[in-house]
Amino acid sequence: MSSLESTRRRSRRHLLRAGLALCVPGAALALSMPMNPLPSLAGSPAVRLPFTHQIDLVAAGRPRRLFVALPEGPAPQNSPVLWALDGNVMFPLLAALLRQRAARPPDQRMPLPVVVGIGHPGDTAYDMQARAEDYTLPGTAGGQADRFLDLLEQLQPWLARQLALTPASHTLFGHSFGGLLTLYALFSRPTLFQRYVAAGPSIWWGDRAVLAHRDTFLQRAPAAGAQRLLVTAGSLEEGMPHADPERMRRQQERRQVGAARELVASLAGAPGLRTQFCLLEGEDHGSMTLPSAALALDLAVAQ
Repeated sequence: MSSLESTRRRSRRHLLRAGLALCVPGAALALSMPMNPLPSLAGSPAVRLPFTHQIDLVAAGRPRRLFVALPEGPAPQNSPVLWALDGNVMFPLLAALLRQRAARPPDQRMPLPVVVGIGHPGDTAYDMQARAEDYTLPGTAGGQADRFLDLLEQLQPWLARQLALTPASHTLFGHSFGGLLTLYALFSRPTLFQRYVAAGPSIWWGDRAVLAHRDTFLQRAPAAGAQRLLVTAGSLEEGMPHADPERMRRQQERRQVGAARELVASLAGAPGLRTQFCLLEGEDHGSMTLPSAALALDLAVAQ
């Protein structure tokens, strides 16, 4: 055996041992060079998302924060726009997915939308009072859905002017109460958006008041153009045992999966509307947000 081959084999053994050491739980990695003291987390800057913007304003009766994520590079003039409710939670998910998709090899890239999140100033995940009013239906306790949809109607031309866009389509994406608002937007203002994604919608709210708006929608003439609706539900949202009897009662009463499936079935054949129901296996009401966000991005750019 040559000395060169012997050296190569010894090097491979050393590398293998190092790799195995890294894979063993609790194994210590011996550093060949001294490490400077690690800095403190206190006072370190917050994470910033590239290609994003945020604007604070007062609109429709309360302080709000708009989040905007742009595809890397110049946005085509006809870029679709995806509007996300509960922006403090949903926008970071969508912005990360947008960036991940932009990093794909050129032959695997899909068209990408502009993403707009509507949330609230501050660092809390949800403003519970705001969403209980903004996303719930007129005629139910505190319901200010029409006021909120008026705001969205004003924001669409504002965004087009800011980015010099003539969007190919607008998609509305909401989860839970936001999913309820998404359904109401379709039934009451079907041309405000062209695509709607209702994730785990709270159809049960207000004694299922949204179903009356569905019935009115079905009696109208079809909207100009073609609207698309995707409703998602997590397989663990209904029928799963729980130690808390009250939670079990609410789960059985609300019928998240069954109600969503039945709603989509009731809209089959509605002129000018394409519908789809997607059951997300192994997901509960909270965990379904990430796969639903990915599906919303898909629908926003689908042909």
